[in-house]
Amino acid sequence: MSIVAVNQNLELNTTNDDQAGPSQRGHVNVCLLCGCSIARRQSDKILRDNPTELQQSMINIIKTKIEPRQVTPSDKVCHPCWLRTKRETLRINRIDELRIPDEMPQIEENVIHDHEPPQNLHVDETARPNIIENITLPDYRRAANTGNHCVFTDCTNTGTLHSISDELRAIILRSHKYYLPKLARVCGDHLSVNSWDSLYEAENSITTFNAEQIQHVFSFVNAYNPTLDFKNIDEMDERIFEYWVGFSKEKYNSLLEEIPRISEIKGGKLGLVSLLIKIRTGDSDERIATLVQKPRRSLETLMDRVREVLVQDFVPRNLGIGHLSREQLITHNLMIPNGLYGHENNMIVICDGTYIYINKSSNYMFQKDSYSLHKFRNLLKPFLIVATDGYIIDCFGPYKATTSDAEIMTGLFNNDTSPLRLYFRENDAFILDRGFRDSIRLLEDCGYRTYMPDSLLEGEHQLTTTQANRSRCITLCRWVVEVVNGHLKRDYKILRQEYFHRSLPHMMENFQIAAALLNKFGARLRNNDYANEILNIIRERINFENNLANMIEENNMNRRSANFKVSQLTEKMF
Repeated sequence: MSIVAVNQNLELNTTNDDQAGPSQRGHVNVCLLCGCSIARRQSDKILRDNPTELQQSMINIIKTKIEPRQVTPSDKVCHPCWLRTKRETLRINRIDELRIPDEMPQIEENVIHDHEPPQNLHVDETARPNIIENITLPDYRRAANTGNHCVFTDCTNTGTLHSISDELRAIILRSHKYYLPKLARVCGDHLSVNSWDSLYEAENSITTFNAEQIQHVFSFVNAYNPTLDFKNIDEMDERIFEYWVGFSKEKYNSLLEEIPRISEIKGGKLGLVSLLIKIRTGDSDERIATLVQKPRRSLETLMDRVREVLVQDFVPRNLGIGHLSREQLITHNLMIPNGLYGHENNMIVICDGTYIYINKSSNYMFQKDSYSLHKFRNLLKPFLIVATDGYIIDCFGPYKATTSDAEIMTGLFNNDTSPLRLYFRENDAFILDRGFRDSIRLLEDCGYRTYMPDSLLEGEHQLTTTQANRSRCITLCRWVVEVVNGHLKRDYKILRQEYFHRSLPHMMENFQIAAALLNKFGARLRNNDYANEILNIIRERINFENNLANMIEENNMNRRSANFKVSQLTEKMF
């Protein structure tokens, strides 16, 4: 008879007026722990008068095992259960004794016998330190159990801290081997970005876990469901949806309203969610099919149809030189670039290429064209034109790894009837890096103003003060395109991992969709609070003479050799 059946009989036989005791049905006397009959077996009473410390510890363990049932004076346990409980108590006591400092007397283990409980074993519990045992897990790490700050390192956003649901904890633990404790909080900015994988290697990650945290892990892992019901999106947890898709349900619904053709496709909503998950997480089609509970081949066909609709309907509305006018683009000029390079309401754009790494190819010609001697890896190059606030005007490509930025720019502006030549006008400003030096003459012949950091000529070893100041002004504005590249690869993991050759035909389409989503739902860069002060300082100091450098050059102090003398260290020198 199991203990569950015994407890049920005890509860049925107990009334409000009677105390709980041995069952009056079946066996009159049964063991409280194992449920075996103790009518003809040796038994031990649980509650005793003036119990020893060991016996009281045994009673507490028995009470813990039979919760929520209460122990009554008539309850007994069989002698084997009593001995097992005793050994468990002694084992716990030995573990506690190992935590006692060296100055405390050790308890001899040979005075403890299984048949006779020690009567003179008294240890002052108040003398034992309250130590929580921690264990180290080599493959798992955790965040600090505090709600005072965000779990991400160096995050100073304390105004919008959100709690973390157990479903999101389970996903992060499964995907990144990182545990978020109960009190851990995350800010709204980091909740929407896809940078959870950076937590494991963060400086504030912890490798030790206590018993309460491990128990918490088991509590939410057992309830975790690895599949998600994206057919009922309204019933999903907002945090889980934002983790997989990258933005809130409200933005997702607005995306559906903007592209009604997706709703007309059978299973189009599921295909859109699956495609967004693939672009954001970079997971394989097989894993996404398991997640959304859809056959892989059917899901791939559905995602291809949705991708085609997005490229035709969504991308042209949020990406490309045709989706916004020159007047709208001028409004994206920030204060510092406009103060340095603005001229009669002209456009200011920043151009740069980025990299998408791919696998090594067995095709010799493709392998030769896709191998970069600069990165020593196989890659393809998309090309970006962005505004000074981070808004992506257009993207082109992919280009071969052996194609330089100057060659890409020349190909885009070399034809008089090219769309970019018709879109940009005279005196528009292009902020570039040194990789565009071979295309500067072409852009200037088109009437555009180009700004590129100065380079050292043959025989020169250092830029002049004026050249260095001009280069600093360009760097002060050009960093925006690097931020945009970082946001694309931060929010959409498929762009920062190695592309498989099987999915290369869709690489540029996925890149355009990601750029359009960043334009649609991403945050723009804002003007610095001290932009006016920065501009005033630049205007005041850009033409300052470097008197120290002039003095060193006039006196040839940089060409003098210093004669050092070896001195002996003596006590008189101190």
